[in-house]
Amino acid sequence: VERQHAAEERTGGAGLTLAEIERLGRESGIDPAHLRAAAAEVDEAGRTLSRQTGQTRTHVEAERWIDAPFSLAAWEDAVAELRGRFGAPIGAPFGSDAGETVQQVGRSYEWTHTSMLGVKTRVTVSPRGDRTRVRLDQLVGLSSSAVEGVGYGAIIAAVLGVVGLAAGSGISGSPGVGVVTALVTFLLSWVVAAPLVAAADRRWRARKLRDLDALADDVAETLRAAAPARDPGADATAGLEADPAGLDALDHDRTGLEADAREGRLDLDALGDAPDADDRADRRRVRE
Repeated sequence: VERQHAAEERTGGAGLTLAEIERLGRESGIDPAHLRAAAAEVDEAGRTLSRQTGQTRTHVEAERWIDAPFSLAAWEDAVAELRGRFGAPIGAPFGSDAGETVQQVGRSYEWTHTSMLGVKTRVTVSPRGDRTRVRLDQLVGLSSSAVEGVGYGAIIAAVLGVVGLAAGSGISGSPGVGVVTALVTFLLSWVVAAPLVAAADRRWRARKLRDLDALADDVAETLRAAAPARDPGADATAGLEADPAGLDALDHDRTGLEADAREGRLDLDALGDAPDADDRADRRRVRE
């Protein structure tokens, strides 16, 4: 199978799907539960199944789906890592824990942190059966970059306009000239500052999105690494435990095989019906 897989990779051929492998396994007498467990082990390096990032007018967002069950111990590890990375919240200088909360909302667990600059980050972890959903969002503005460019650009222009007013009045000695100078300075500064502030804000948001995306990967890896390990044979064992008759049949077959082994022979027909005369002849030769 490995040689065929390597050849298909060289030629671009498609491999078998998990459903096709399960069908072949059933025909060969292999329990599909064990095949699924083996597939999960092979795919261990890619247990993070889904990753999404994006942004709204006010937030950057990242989401991960982990193919691992939720663990409270893993969540505690993730919170400890988040605290170390983000440092003290906004209320720390005043001896308060304001700015950081850890709470349970329904079946989800949430951690929020507000930095000294007022940047609010929220991490929400939600159990979803055998999977775990991780969602991060961070407040990066009160509106879009364009709107904030106009607003903050106006503030910068107003400051420069006051400077223009003082300069114009001082040089000319006339308040009217100072007002005109202030108005012209304000308008020109606003026209120039607004697009520059908007562009800088867009670059800042892009960097925050990249940082949040990397943080989402780290949190997902922490949760996945500390998640309880799965037992590859758990599904098969659970199925047998739910069917006592199946367990009795297995015990009966094992007892018969052990008795045959003690007598120095093994009845291969007990393992399955011989499909044809050639197969029965092969079985006789094996006995001999």
